[in-house]
Amino acid sequence: MEHHGWQVPARFADPEDEAAGVRASVGLADLSWMLKFDLKGYGLKSPLALGESAFSWNLGPLHTLVTCDPSARREEMNRFQTLGEGGAALSLPPPIYVTEVTSLYSQFLLAGPRCRQILSKLTSLNVSETSLPNLTCGQSRVAHVHAIILRQDLRGIPAYHLLVSREYGESVWESVLHAGHEFHLSPFGLQAQEFLKV
Repeated sequence: MEHHGWQVPARFADPEDEAAGVRASVGLADLSWMLKFDLKGYGLKSPLALGESAFSWNLGPLHTLVTCDPSARREEMNRFQTLGEGGAALSLPPPIYVTEVTSLYSQFLLAGPRCRQILSKLTSLNVSETSLPNLTCGQSRVAHVHAIILRQDLRGIPAYHLLVSREYGESVWESVLHAGHEFHLSPFGLQAQEFLKV
């Protein structure tokens, strides 16, 4: 189906069954359509003022990744513009440089009670509850590919977003499916994602 200009899978099987599978074990979805912005500069503040549907992830000193739903593009771009205007009157460099990186990354959502066990088979990053709690992030290799790993639970269901360079997207997807075979990992579509939000 069409979703904010992207062709995305609506479902692979019955959406309610897909959502039930995620709640009971684990599922994998392609969220490459989500907006991603790379922010760098001395003007970055923590926490970053964003809208309700946007999240900021600290990638390092003065370096943040912002992810949000495509419907929030205009709102977030206006926020970025306001943040970037701080040094204009003082003839200073822009306090924040914003680069949209949506097209650079494939973004996969691995969700369900078994997702941590699967991810542990694919990366050396400690993804335990104490080391990578909800709404934190890390960087490591996943299936031998550099990845940004974002922990963002779904209504109490453990969930990780895996961002990898787009040219490696297909191979990482296949590696995750293979690693999750013993847990009956199945892909789920956009309709099941809506069931998991409520």
